[in-house]
Amino acid sequence: MKFLFGIIIVCIFGLTHLAEAQNLTVLTTTWAPYSYEGNGNITGLATEIVRAVLKKAEISADIEHYPWKRAIITARDGKNILIYPLIRTPERESHFVWVAPMFNAEICLYKLKKRKDIAITSLDDARTHTIGVLRGAAMHQHLNSHGFKDRRQLDVLGSNRKIAELLFRERIDLAADNPLVFGYETRQLGYPIHEAEKVFQLFEDEAYMAFGKGSSNAHVNRLKEAFEELRTDGTLEAIHEKYR
Repeated sequence: MKFLFGIIIVCIFGLTHLAEAQNLTVLTTTWAPYSYEGNGNITGLATEIVRAVLKKAEISADIEHYPWKRAIITARDGKNILIYPLIRTPERESHFVWVAPMFNAEICLYKLKKRKDIAITSLDDARTHTIGVLRGAAMHQHLNSHGFKDRRQLDVLGSNRKIAELLFRERIDLAADNPLVFGYETRQLGYPIHEAEKVFQLFEDEAYMAFGKGSSNAHVNRLKEAFEELRTDGTLEAIHEKYR
């Protein structure tokens, strides 16, 4: 009887474990080369890290591509929804469970070198210019928190590629973005990257894998453990090296 009871407990635990794994949703957006769609698949530095961590944790989950603002709201308000790469900012701190930092993300302002009329030595200097920002992203929140207004100083856009395009077409004065992302999108558009320059650093924070509050502790702990194992055995460093 005790043996039978033990088998039942093991089966229940196994089914619960399987159900948890099947109920995990993973959301990302286009922020190349960290995460983007290529040849019909979602790939990139951050995506490779997430896939490796999920595999190590023995969790099977599809990665879905969303517009970034929608992804953040969906993950924040839902349960067992993993989102990446999410920059850990003060505005977001209490809304998410921060699983693991994947890379350090610098966010800067860029201008065209030929725009001699633009001189930025402080954030206040940027207030008289139009800045392209990704809707709902950390740079959007950061500038809003410092008094920059949508449709006034901020041109809020749906993609980083559009931000780069409008900068080179001189439809905006400044672009707010990460150096790797800005460089990648500029090259994809065929514009000469040497014609633009970084003029001011807005902030620098870690980009994370994160869950909305109320998500399964089992998911959080398993992913944290898997991430640490991959960091220790050199797998994560090898992924980073591919993109340097």
